[in-house]
Amino acid sequence: MQGGLMRLASILLPKIIAAARSNAKVYSTGSAGLFNKAQLQCPADWVTYAQDTIARCQLIVEETVTVPASASTIQSLDDISDHLCQVYDAAEFCRNAHSNTEWRQQALQAVMVTAKYIQKLNMHQGLYSAVVRSLQHHDRLQSHSSATASSQDSLNRPQGSVAEDQEYNAETVIVGRALQKDFEQRGVHLDSHGQQQALQMSEDLATMGMAITQNASDSSRMGAVQVLNGVWVEELSPSWRNHMNTQLSLLGSKSQFRMHGNGGTGHLMPPQLVPLDQSSVNGIVQSINDEGVRQQVWLASRQTPAENKQAIVDFCILRRDFAQLLGFQSHAHLQAGLASLAGTPNAVVSFLDQAHVASRDRAAEEYDVLRQRKERLMGSSSRPPQQWDRAYLMGAIKAHRTIDSSVSMYLSLHDCLRGLGAVLKQLTGILLEEVPMLPGESWAPGVQKMLAVHETDGELGVIYLDLFPRQGKFGQAAHFTLRCGRKLKNGEYQTPVIALACNFEQSHALLTHHNAATLVHEFGHALHSLLSRTQYQHLSGTRGAMDVIEVPSHFMENYVNDARTLPLFMPDSSKASTARKAEAMAKQVKQDRHMFGALDLETQVCHSLMDQMFHSPEPPQSQAAAADALHEIWSKYSSFPSQRDHSPHLRFAHLVNYGGSYYSYAYAMCLASCVWEKLFQDDPLSRHAGNALRHKLLRPGGAKDPKDLITGVLGHESLQQAGGGYMPQSDGLLHHYGIPTAA
Repeated sequence: MQGGLMRLASILLPKIIAAARSNAKVYSTGSAGLFNKAQLQCPADWVTYAQDTIARCQLIVEETVTVPASASTIQSLDDISDHLCQVYDAAEFCRNAHSNTEWRQQALQAVMVTAKYIQKLNMHQGLYSAVVRSLQHHDRLQSHSSATASSQDSLNRPQGSVAEDQEYNAETVIVGRALQKDFEQRGVHLDSHGQQQALQMSEDLATMGMAITQNASDSSRMGAVQVLNGVWVEELSPSWRNHMNTQLSLLGSKSQFRMHGNGGTGHLMPPQLVPLDQSSVNGIVQSINDEGVRQQVWLASRQTPAENKQAIVDFCILRRDFAQLLGFQSHAHLQAGLASLAGTPNAVVSFLDQAHVASRDRAAEEYDVLRQRKERLMGSSSRPPQQWDRAYLMGAIKAHRTIDSSVSMYLSLHDCLRGLGAVLKQLTGILLEEVPMLPGESWAPGVQKMLAVHETDGELGVIYLDLFPRQGKFGQAAHFTLRCGRKLKNGEYQTPVIALACNFEQSHALLTHHNAATLVHEFGHALHSLLSRTQYQHLSGTRGAMDVIEVPSHFMENYVNDARTLPLFMPDSSKASTARKAEAMAKQVKQDRHMFGALDLETQVCHSLMDQMFHSPEPPQSQAAAADALHEIWSKYSSFPSQRDHSPHLRFAHLVNYGGSYYSYAYAMCLASCVWEKLFQDDPLSRHAGNALRHKLLRPGGAKDPKDLITGVLGHESLQQAGGGYMPQSDGLLHHYGIPTAA
């Protein structure tokens, strides 16, 4: 059977690639358009594209609010959403990734134009009423179906009602309910005064959130600190020195980190100005032996950007007020109640508490290892390890571990992509093929285009790979959906278009193991989008419960961590010598990941609880109250002594982007670990397990209740009720961090 499928794939793939090329339109300009969108021939086309799409959507709006309510009402709103998202999402990626400034600027204008129209639709009473009427119509049809049990009653049933009832499938109703919640989340169901309040609050929150994230990412706002003791420059690597010098220049300082003396070493005389951007701070706390220097720099970094101290307090209070205006206790309750596995903030806190209790003995042991190392380095009279000692002591211990020096910790990008292809083909029957860019399709040199084809189902979608940094590009790793999948009215399926953006600092030939893990993590998101098959784009792929959608990405990381599959990502993957190298590499990676796993879990728990605290019914009302609340969390949940002037929230942009749902990472890591252990531990490349993953977890997208989605894959025993919601068993999270569990 499998051989037949592979033969079919070998015939199918060239035909699909040829069809994709022949169907692409190249206009008189000689360009297929950016992202293969014919509407985008030049930067100025962005605004025209946005305006034309808005005009098209407005016609649908005007028709939808006037025709009788039916299942087609839900379809019409999904059409509107799809048209607008194809503009907004593509423009959002363009403004974060395009190599040309004018393209980025015009894409930003398109984002703003589209966002303004979307905000108008979010408060559109006619559309909201149409959705409500459609759902009420469905309920009446359902009620009538239940009441017409006898044949005589069936004869009296209104003509056409059977067909109408059939139009409302389960997914239609789920989308309808989700759309109703989306509208009500904006306050459209309130009276006129409440709507005005909601609109003003939404605008204020958008402005405040943007300012907070900008402050947190702008290195120029972090400032610098005078280190009175000076810095031993030779303790900093050349890359750290170069980075810090660049930051100092941007701050307008003439101070520089330079090597002195004939031997190329020497102490910089105090005082020395140290920039406080996060990379510079990391360089100091990881590299500098002088605890006083580490302490001064670390504490100073926890006070910037100063603009965020009051801004975050005000922002979270306004979020609480907005949530209460909508009828929720808090923003965390609003987030949990919309679409999540947890369902309530109490379930989240119960899960985090359970994980903390289960790991605290191991955390105490790991902390004691750091204490012993500090005493050996600095004397028995030194104080216990502090937050600013953490990275330095962990690095010192890892540097002295026994490793196989013959094993390279680098993987080539070519081999990683080939390995990914091998995994996907064996696991799910997906074949990845690089295809050439059409004229005008790309946005920067070096971008790759991959076509994903299933061996029996045909074309699944397109993945763009934009993997290396450049001026003006988004600085993190992310998955962007440029077009969602959905079923079209003509019966065909609109395949998704995905862009994966990374910023690998190594040469184009080599990736660190961490970079390879990042690549497969982002491919996990892409896999979710590619294998999802939903009727509506509203539920496609990663458009599901926040605490579930990260599961595929964390799951995929196993393939570069497991010694059995790591050879696929290495040259000469079939050789015995490669297997031995992979085993040594996997052992070292596991050792590094798990050496201080319990302390790393503590950090995850603290940040998740900080997020819950700021979005609770009673968020801090002042900077002092915020400091007290943070001190309480770190005192209870961290092995390291808490610092009163410790302000980790100032740079934690996730408070804005993941407000009330940062815990999702912990849930997802736990569930991904459980999926691996239950389905793939014995055979990581099992097609049977891969098909189960595909059909039970990925294919439904957001069209299935998150609880049913998880129990369908892992069984009912995988979840437990807690605090009015659901949480996974914490053993999976402990396994992720390498923490032993009770027998």
